Amino acid sequence: MKNKKHILFVMPTLSGGGAERIISYLANNINRENYIPEILLIYQTNHIFIKNIAADIKINYLNLDINKKYFFLQTLKGILRIKPDIVLLGLSGINVLVSPFIPLFNRKIRWVARETNIASLHVTNNRMLFLYRYFYKNYDTIITQSNDMKNDLVSNFKIDHRKMIIINNPIDTNFIDSQLNIESPVSYSPDKINLLACGRLNQQKGFDLLIKAFSTLTNKDKYHLTIIGKSESEEYTEYLHSLIEENNLEDYISFKGFQSNSFKWFQKADIFILSSRYEGFPNVLLESLYCGTPVLANNCKGGINEIVINNENGFVYDYKKNDFEQNLELISSKKFSSKHLSQIAKERFGLNKIIRQYESVFK
Repeated sequence: MKNKKHILFVMPTLSGGGAERIISYLANNINRENYIPEILLIYQTNHIFIKNIAADIKINYLNLDINKKYFFLQTLKGILRIKPDIVLLGLSGINVLVSPFIPLFNRKIRWVARETNIASLHVTNNRMLFLYRYFYKNYDTIITQSNDMKNDLVSNFKIDHRKMIIINNPIDTNFIDSQLNIESPVSYSPDKINLLACGRLNQQKGFDLLIKAFSTLTNKDKYHLTIIGKSESEEYTEYLHSLIEENNLEDYISFKGFQSNSFKWFQKADIFILSSRYEGFPNVLLESLYCGTPVLANNCKGGINEIVINNENGFVYDYKKNDFEQNLELISSKKFSSKHLSQIAKERFGLNKIIRQYESVFK
């Protein structure tokens, strides 16, 4: 019998973000003939994606307090206890904190980091930047999701490009189809062009920029903007609401909070808008396209131009050029085939294709 490789996926939580969704896809779908997947979760919280994890996957809980200092030491002990052949750490913050200790481990372990953001833009802590610069190179392989992400690590942190491989995020079309078949309430304005934005309410996602741009529209009566996603900062969320009040947009913009079945919202929207200041490789664009909804995305770093093809599956605008309204009018007036959008998204980012690329790294 062929020896199977034991692969451990390490995450702080499985509590609802894009990185968590991707790790659950990978663990569920990796080839069981060659790999035994296992998961290690660090923090004690509501791991809402646990219900989506396959029954044959062992899940280890450290149950640490989210404010605990030196949590990465407990994480290292957990990895040492499990003794996997391959460790994949799936979120940048924990990846970089673990990186100085990799040389202390048995070198038979293959260490893989999945980078999740543009580090030079996302990381502000000087200690973390120091670790990126001097220790991130300890990984055997660093998976980046976009050219932007790879170029950032090479240019700003001097990491050898030969350690890196670009693998785009996947979409699990079977899972999305199952969610689309579930009856789930979605409330949009019946007489408006419904715009949807989705993501954690934080500075990176740029919802403040979107609200400001929306306030300048000359024909805003045509549109209604719905924002779904959970708040990460009470201060930032209050700021968003104050912007709406200051610009008298209460009748034009709605917050719907976290939605467990966001795919139904994607499917029933007319246009999906990505307003981020920067990204890693935004899953929401892929998911919206597979659900048949065209996308309008800010031209930020993070693979936007690797996803959006102008006039084919959406448009790219640029806040700095003040061309939001121009591109919103273009996408609103164009008729897209939902079937075509879905088919192209599956061909480019389908799970089976992406999983095979990951498995080539693990060989």
